[in-house]
Amino acid sequence: MRATGRVLSWQVLGLGLFLFIPFVLFLFVRHPEPVAASLAGGIALMVGHRVLARPYMEAVRNRKCLWCNGTPRPRSEPLRLLTGDGELVATVCPQHFEPAARFAAFLDRARVPLRAGIFLPLLALLAALAAAALGERRWLEPAVAVFQLLVGVTVNFAAFGYLTERATTPAQLPFPAHNLFLIGERNLVWVFRLVGIWWIWRGLAGVSRTL
Repeated sequence: MRATGRVLSWQVLGLGLFLFIPFVLFLFVRHPEPVAASLAGGIALMVGHRVLARPYMEAVRNRKCLWCNGTPRPRSEPLRLLTGDGELVATVCPQHFEPAARFAAFLDRARVPLRAGIFLPLLALLAALAAAALGERRWLEPAVAVFQLLVGVTVNFAAFGYLTERATTPAQLPFPAHNLFLIGERNLVWVFRLVGIWWIWRGLAGVSRTL
């Protein structure tokens, strides 16, 4: 019972850290006035999230299954990952080793389009937000629409594409590893699918308004 309660507390804390991400996206996409404050607040939260999430990852990576986000059952099994800081060993349930490894392997194989589909529209949006903070707002609405459309397509590409991948290890992660440990890969995949589809629709609607 004590172990179950401890894992539940880790899950709640991971969810709280994960919620930094939608709040940052809210500040960038909806950018409540003043725009400069939304931009600065979003950037500050991005930096703060990394500072908090990395120690969290180190604390839970041997306690939670990387895939299901629960206690590894009936035993734990190691899953080797590669990051910019070297090798990282996560823990999974034996029955979840394959989907967890497949998802990581797909992120590795598709790292170039995944990075381009997220970071390039993000940089364009940040530039448009900075311009809007200085008084030039004509690029802001198109940048938001393109950002939502491309990111929505990209995360759906990851969420469905991994189903065709083979489970190979170790995989090189193209994004900060700590984001995979907050709510588990399986939950993250469903967030990608549902929010991604919604963002594709919002992005298409926004692009059509700016044409």
